[in-house]
Formats: sequence, structure tokens, C-alpha cells
Amino acid sequence: MSEASDAGPVVDELVPPIVRSATWEETWINVTAPALFGLIVAGIWQWKIQSMLPWGLPNPIQGALLVMLLLSPLFHYFLTDQPMNRWTEYALGVAILGGFFIVVWLMGVGGFVCGGYIAAIVWVAISTSWWRFHLPPFRSALWHTLGVNMGAFGGAFLVFFW
Repeated sequence: MSEASDAGPVVDELVPPIVRSATWEETWINVTAPALFGLIVAGIWQWKIQSMLPWGLPNPIQGALLVMLLLSPLFHYFLTDQPMNRWTEYALGVAILGGFFIVVWLMGVGGFVCGGYIAAIVWVAISTSWWRFHLPPFRSALWHTLGVNMGAFGGAFLVFFW
């Protein structure tokens, strides 16, 4: 007979998981910083650049998304804890969702439904749940791109009506 058969039954106690809230740092990194970036870039675009564009394209929201794509290695470096050699994954996430939103914002008023209302609902939903996970760069980029989109939406409107 082996030692394992001599031992009594092993019963693990079920320990409920510790429920915690997102820290201020997590909120800043994943929600506030991307939205603030979009707000600032789209506001400056609306204020200084939009009037110089002959066809009005790219609009301020598209401009903020394009600038985010250009700066995606920096976004990856400052907003994720992944190794820097994975920045291309991050850039791919920005390019896919950012490209989608660039096309959506070409639709005029229809863009408000998909690029504004639905994007806001999705952004709030993932902002309340994704902070719990250690995300790969691609998913972090999707979250941050939604934040830049929503911040740019707000920034463009603030400056337009100012």
C-alpha cells in the first residue's frame, strides 16, 4: 500500500475570491489617459487644423485616432506593462478598431449612432469589467482606442461649440 492511500480524504476549503475595486492608477491608465488624449488632440484639431483642410477630412475624431496610431509605440510603453517587443500587437489593435471608427465617422450623422452612442455603451461596459484582467496588448489597444474615440468625440464638440 502506498502512502497516498493511507491518508484520509483531502478536502479543500472553498475560499471566496477577494472582490476588489479598480485602483486609481488602473483607472487613470486605462480610462482617463486615453480619453484625455483624445479630448486634447481633437480639441486642438478642431480649433487650429480643421479650418485649414479643404474638404474637412480627416475630422477631429479621425485626426485623434490617426495620431494615436502614429504614437501607438508610446501608448504601449506608457499604458501597458507588456514587454516593448509586443508593441506591434498593440498597434494592430489600434489600427483595426481605429480604422473601423475612421470609416464610421465618414458616415455623417449615422456615425453618431455607431461611433458615439454604441461606442460609449461598449466603452463603459468594458471599463467596468476589463480592469480585473491582465490583458494582452491587442485587447488593451481596443480599450484605449475606444477611450480616445470617446474623448475625441467630446473634445471636438466642446471646442466646436465654444
